[in-house]
Amino acid sequence: MNKKSVIILWVIAIALGISVAILSSKKSDSGKANTARARGETLLASFPGANVSKLVISSATNTVTMDKNGNDWTIAERENYPAKITNINALIRAIGEVKINNAIEAGPSYAKRFGVDVEAKVAEQHGRLIEMSDASGKNIASIVIGKESESGGLFIRNMADETGIYVTNEPFPTATAEAKDWLDDEFIKVEKITSVGISPAGKPEETEWKLTRSDENAEFTLDGLKAGETINATNTSAIKSLLGYARFQDVISKSKLEAHQKAADLRKLTISTKDGFTYTVMLSAKPNVAPPSALANAQESSAPPEDAYFMTVAVTADIKKERQKEKEEKPEDAKVKDDAHAAAVKKLEEKLATEKAYEGQLYEVSKYLIDAVLKPRSEFITQAPVVGETPPAGLNPGRIEATTPPISVDGTGIGQ
Repeated sequence: MNKKSVIILWVIAIALGISVAILSSKKSDSGKANTARARGETLLASFPGANVSKLVISSATNTVTMDKNGNDWTIAERENYPAKITNINALIRAIGEVKINNAIEAGPSYAKRFGVDVEAKVAEQHGRLIEMSDASGKNIASIVIGKESESGGLFIRNMADETGIYVTNEPFPTATAEAKDWLDDEFIKVEKITSVGISPAGKPEETEWKLTRSDENAEFTLDGLKAGETINATNTSAIKSLLGYARFQDVISKSKLEAHQKAADLRKLTISTKDGFTYTVMLSAKPNVAPPSALANAQESSAPPEDAYFMTVAVTADIKKERQKEKEEKPEDAKVKDDAHAAAVKKLEEKLATEKAYEGQLYEVSKYLIDAVLKPRSEFITQAPVVGETPPAGLNPGRIEATTPPISVDGTGIGQ
């Protein structure tokens, strides 16, 4: 081969190299890769979200299973307690709409690197697996949410797609594998309190103290208030809105109801309202659970107490269905008032039906929720000073005494 031929071949090789580089650059700039999905597309080519009837979310340590029954969703790990439908619908919608921000050519063998390996035992490598199926049990889609990308966003994997791992800007903040995070935490709503009483710990048949008032706008008085005692309005004010916006933290297995009813510190809380509702709440401190011996500190015999209580609730109501008519009431006025009263009665009956559904269930609540009624009677009173009381020996509040250093006197009258 002569020199000219060699030069021509080198020119051709260089030209081919430049062409490949240009094509690779354009491919990189466009975000296209040899993957089933590309930048800007949805992760799933098609997703019939309306057909999802079962949703399972798993991490390396936890699993939550949610099933659709008609228009409602329940949680298997919480004895089919109702799930929060709005959160489920939001997650299903987000999965159907999630867009790809970047596509990476990587097969399943690289899943652990991106935190989307469902076989991994380490949380960081496992990610959050979301499996969705229809009413017949057929899988609709399974995706895994992984680690955070260094350039921003989360790695995400479609289990049916082995061509690549993707990056998305969708944060999926509610997609946890904790069953309690999916509970419908709507609870009783106590309104217009007129009396509150609680028993001593371990003596639910007795009354430690009771607060009463004439209506929801009045101040509380303490039953059995003695001479020299006045009500501590600061501590009673918090009770005015007790359980008015109640939420629970978790639902406890009904198998533990009997243990709760026999708890050594069981307390009975009774609340009455202007509308005729009576709430009977049974409270016991959440038992401490010691950590496994391998995790326990050698110097600690038990786990620290948790600020949580177990609670059951029973609701009754004396709803006045008949309106007490006023004297000389005009027929046209009576009709308006009767209609308003009937509407109010219907609303109260619906409220009673809703709240009775919470009976027979054991709930875990924050101590903060009921802390206002856990105070002893002494914290609801202020002792007034007794007029004419003799001060302790050696004290005379009406006289000021000064102490001076000893003085010695000589013939000059000057202290030494």
